[in-house]
Amino acid sequence: MKRTLLKSVAIALLAAAVAHSGSIAAAVPENGAPAQKKLKVLMIGNSFSISCLKHLPSVAQSCGADLDLASLYIGGCSLERHWRNVETAATNAAFRPYRFDRVSNGRRVVEKGAANIPDALVLDKWDVETIQQASHLSWDKSSYHPWGDRLVAKIRALAPQARIVVQETWSYTPWDRRLAKWHMDQNEMYAKLHAAYVAFAAEYKFPVIPMGTAVQEWRSRLPVKYTENSFGGDVVGGGDKPRFKRNESNEWKPACDVFHLNSPHGTYFQALVWAASLFDGVDVTKCAYRPKGVTEAEAKLMREIAALPD
Repeated sequence: MKRTLLKSVAIALLAAAVAHSGSIAAAVPENGAPAQKKLKVLMIGNSFSISCLKHLPSVAQSCGADLDLASLYIGGCSLERHWRNVETAATNAAFRPYRFDRVSNGRRVVEKGAANIPDALVLDKWDVETIQQASHLSWDKSSYHPWGDRLVAKIRALAPQARIVVQETWSYTPWDRRLAKWHMDQNEMYAKLHAAYVAFAAEYKFPVIPMGTAVQEWRSRLPVKYTENSFGGDVVGGGDKPRFKRNESNEWKPACDVFHLNSPHGTYFQALVWAASLFDGVDVTKCAYRPKGVTEAEAKLMREIAALPD
C-alpha cells in the first residue's frame, strides 16, 4: 500500500501478520492481486458503508475510474447478524432482509431493492467484497470471531474471484453517551477498534480501508475542537443539519446524529479514502468533483489526507 495514510495500518498489519505466520510474505494482499481502474464492488455492511453511495461513484468518475458499486444494508448490522442472516437464507429462499442499492458509472440501476447475502454474492462477478464490524462492537476483538470467519468462508465459497477488503470504521464523537458506558474516550475507542481491525485483517492478509485512521487524521490536523454546543468541525456527527438544545438542567445536548459521518463533508471524505484505497493509479488529489457545501480548502485537505504520494 502506497498511501501515506495507510502507513500506520500497514505497519501494524505487517507486524500482526508476521507474528501470526512468522513470514513477511503473509502481509501481501489476498491473491497478490493489485486493484484495477475498473471495479465491481459489493459492500456487505450497514450505515457505515451505505454512506459510500452518496459520493463515491462521482469521485471515482472524476478520477477516471469505472466503478460499479452495490450495497447490502441493514442498520447497525454486526458480523454475527450477517452470518445469522446467511444461515436463515439457506433454509428460506424468500428471506431477503437487506436493502439492496446499486450504482453503475454514476447511474443508479437499483434502489431500495431486497436481497440476501448468498444471492447477492452470485448476482455478478464482483471484483471486491467489503466487510466491516458494526461500529458499536468494532472495539471488541472477540466480536469478530467466529462470525467474521464464517462470513469470509461463505464469500470465498460463492465469490472466489473477489478480493475481500475490510473497512475500518471510526470512533464516535464525545457527544455519544455510549463512550461513558464503555468507560473510554474517543481516542481509546479508536485505538481499540484499530487494533481489532488490524488483527482480524492480518489473519487473512486482507487489505484495509483505513477510514477510522483517516477520521483521526482529520481530527488531529485541524484540530477539531468540540464545544458545549458544536461538533467543532468534525466530519463525524451532526448529520445534514447539526442541532443542539438545552435540557432541563440547562445543558446543551445534541438533537441530531452524533456518530455517523455527516453530509456532505464526512461522506465526501469517505468517498475519497475509499477511492484511494480501492484503485491503483488513481490520484485523488486531482479529483475535480466537490459536493455543494464543501469549500475548496476543506476538499483540498481531505484529498491530501486520502492521497497516494510515495
